[in-house]
Amino acid sequence: MTRPEFATAILGTTDEYRLDIVTDPEPDIPQVVSYFTASDPEAASQQALRLLAAVNGPDDRYGELYTHDGDGGAVHVDTIHLPE
Repeated sequence: MTRPEFATAILGTTDEYRLDIVTDPEPDIPQVVSYFTASDPEAASQQALRLLAAVNGPDDRYGELYTHDGDGGAVHVDTIHLPE
């Protein structure tokens, strides 16, 4: 049996992002933490909304979007909410 080869190609410059999906009243305990890359903050926000919608949880769940600052830290970008 032959396994298919998987190749990943990222064109252009991308930044690393982290989405903390919060479903609990305590925001310091996210249910899910997701890491991904995106070309810019707008693309990252769109991807974060798709990831947020894919997670099971209450309708008032939200995501805290962060970007990597290049020195090992995270900078808050936006708070993502599900559309009403």
